[in-house]
Amino acid sequence: MKILEIITVPFFTPRGTAFSSLERTKALARMGHTVHVLTYPIGDPINVENVYVHRIPRLPFITSIQMGPSFKKLILDVSLAIKTAWWLLVHGPFDIILAHEESAFWVALLKPFVKGSFIYDMHSSLAEQLSNFRYSKSNIIRKLFESLEQLALQKADGVIVICPELEALVRRIAPRAPVGLIENLPVSWDVEPPPMEQIDLLRSMLRLDNCRIVLYTGSFGKNQGVELALEAVARLASELPDLRLVLIGGTGADMARVRSFAETRDMDGFSLFLAPQPHTMMPTYMALADILLSPRCEGTNTPLKIYSYLSSGKPIVATNLLTHTQVLSSGIAELVEPDSASLAEGILKVISDAEYAARLGREGARLAREVYGIERYMQQLQEVLHLAVPPQCRVR
Repeated sequence: MKILEIITVPFFTPRGTAFSSLERTKALARMGHTVHVLTYPIGDPINVENVYVHRIPRLPFITSIQMGPSFKKLILDVSLAIKTAWWLLVHGPFDIILAHEESAFWVALLKPFVKGSFIYDMHSSLAEQLSNFRYSKSNIIRKLFESLEQLALQKADGVIVICPELEALVRRIAPRAPVGLIENLPVSWDVEPPPMEQIDLLRSMLRLDNCRIVLYTGSFGKNQGVELALEAVARLASELPDLRLVLIGGTGADMARVRSFAETRDMDGFSLFLAPQPHTMMPTYMALADILLSPRCEGTNTPLKIYSYLSSGKPIVATNLLTHTQVLSSGIAELVEPDSASLAEGILKVISDAEYAARLGREGARLAREVYGIERYMQQLQEVLHLAVPPQCRVR
C-alpha cells in the first residue's frame, strides 16, 4: 500500500517518540508498503528501503526543540500542516494517512476532503502532556487540546495506542473508535549482543573499573525523576562507596538543570552525565550495569526504555506507578515508591542480593521475548491496517 506518514518530532533523534515512530516506519517498509514521511527539518537522515523522507523548510531561528509543547513546535506544526495539505492534493491519493501525535488534529480536519484511511498513531494524550511538561495551567488551552483529541479519535478509521492506559482513555473518549494496542519494541531489538571485549573497553573509557553501576537512560525532563535518582544514590554513598550512577540522554536546558542540581549538592563524585548515545550502543551500556533505573514520578505512558531494559536481562528498579505497572510487576522488577528513600532501599536490596537480581533479570528477558518481540509487533500492526483499510478500499 501507499502510505503518507506525518511525524511531529525531530526525525530521527534518539528520543522516545522518535524511536517509536522509526520502528513503526521500518515495520511498514518490511511489510512491503511504500512510505512517504513528512516531518520537521531537524533530525538525522534515515536509510530504509521503500521509505522517503520529505521535510518542511528549515527556519533559521529554529535549530532544535525541547521535548513537549512549545512555541517553536507550534510554528513547525503549522508549516507541517500546510505541507500535509499540499501533499494530499498533489501526490495523493494514499491508502493510509498515518498521523503521529498532534498531526492527527489537522488530518482529522482535512479528512472530508481527501481519499484514504486515517490512522491516529497516539503515543500519548496531548492534553495530559500540558500538565506533565508544565506548559500551561490554562483551562482554555487544555479544553482545546481535549476537543481536538476527541475530534481526531472520532474521525479516525483506526487508532494505534502504545500502552493499556491510553487504550482505556480512548475507549472512554470515543467508545466506537477502532483501537489497536501495539506496545513498543526494545530500541535495539535488531542489534547483536555486544562482545565482552567491547563491554570492557567501554567500562575502561568511562573509568568505571571496579565500580557497581546504576544506569538510567532517557530524557532528563522533570517528570522523569532524574533528581530522585541522584538523591537516592547520594543516600547510599557512604555504605556503597563504589556505586556509580550513569545518566544517559540529557540535552539542552534539561541537562543544565540536572547538572546544576548535582553540582550544588556535591553529587559529581558518584555521577556521570552523558549526552544521548547511538541506539546501536545501548546494549553495550546496559551490559555494563548492575541495575537499570526508571525513577519516573509523573505520567501514565509506559517509558520506551522499559522494553529495552527488559530485553537486556538486567534487574530493573522502577517507581510503583501506573506508568510502569502496566508492564512491570513485582516478579519482574523491584517496584518502589517515588521518593529518594524508597528508591535507595530498592537499589540496595537488588545490589545486595545477587540471586534476587539474577531472577529479576531472567524474568524480564522472558517477558520481552514472549510478549514484546518483533513477530507479535508486526502481527498487531497488520491487524490495525486491515481494520482501517478493507481490501476493496485500497488505491489501485
